[in-house]
Amino acid sequence: HAQLRYYESVGYFQDIPPVHADLGELVTGQKPGRETPQERTMTANLGLALDDMAVAPLLYNKAVERKIGTWLPL
Repeated sequence: HAQLRYYESVGYFQDIPPVHADLGELVTGQKPGRETPQERTMTANLGLALDDMAVAPLLYNKAVERKIGTWLPL
C-alpha cells in the first residue's frame, strides 16, 4: 500500500475507499476478493513492469480456470 499512500499524499486518489488488500494478498488467498456484485476492484499499476509480467500469466490462468473475467480486444 506504500506506493498508493505516497500518491494520496501528493493529491492523487483522494476519493477512493480504504484499501482492503493488495494484489499479492488476493492472488494467494490471504484476503478474499469481491464478495458481492456491488464491490469493486481497483488497480493502481505503479510497480515494475517485470512484476507485472510475472503476475499476469498467474492471474490469466486463474481467471480461465474459474471461467471469469472479460476479454478485451486490443
